[in-house]
Amino acid sequence: MKRESFDRSAKTVSIDITAKLKKNFAAKNVIGYVEGKNPNKYFVFCGHYDHLGTLGKDAYFPGAQDNASGTAMVLDLAAYYTKHQPEYTMVFMLFFGEEAGLLGSSYYVEHPLFPLNQIVMGVNLDMVGTGDEGITGVNLGEEKYADIFWLLNGINTEHSDNKYFETIKDRKAAANSDHYSFNRKDVKFIFIYTMGPGTYYHNVKDKYETLSFTGYGSLFGLLTKFVERYE
Repeated sequence: MKRESFDRSAKTVSIDITAKLKKNFAAKNVIGYVEGKNPNKYFVFCGHYDHLGTLGKDAYFPGAQDNASGTAMVLDLAAYYTKHQPEYTMVFMLFFGEEAGLLGSSYYVEHPLFPLNQIVMGVNLDMVGTGDEGITGVNLGEEKYADIFWLLNGINTEHSDNKYFETIKDRKAAANSDHYSFNRKDVKFIFIYTMGPGTYYHNVKDKYETLSFTGYGSLFGLLTKFVERYE
């Protein structure tokens, strides 16, 4: 909303919105990067910024967990790396159309801004607003991702009395989020989501108030440590 569209001193603001279907709607991916010490090697964090929206006149799906939480994490990581120059060039991608069939990420891998063969690693963040019961990594259960799984676990258990998470669960490959578009092009990419109560998947109850964010800070710490040590 534009600042001049309402009185900034008002205590309450009411907004009347009418949803319309636009069959030829043009959406965009949002991409930024922070150049690293090794500028031609890229580490990617991504998430999707779309959700289901409305269904009819009454059902509204806020999408706090899926995937405002992942979008926020990508933005927080971007802010962090503007102040801490990394070894790799860090790329931050927010995709549209994940819910409609991975449209944004599928488009990106066919029209890459950064050479796919120079992406050393990627992490897709989708549904990261809990964490009470640990995290799950899609692809971590595959043999060729064993090094990543053990590195994440090693970082997690360095201080046994103060782990980031009690559990890091490995899961086999799945075509269930934007990482899969990169996997199809043989780019090393995992998908991390948090586990715990308060997750209402594709549900009208998926609101900010239902999320614990118990593991949000822990996941941020784990990921930044992982980037430091990944080779």
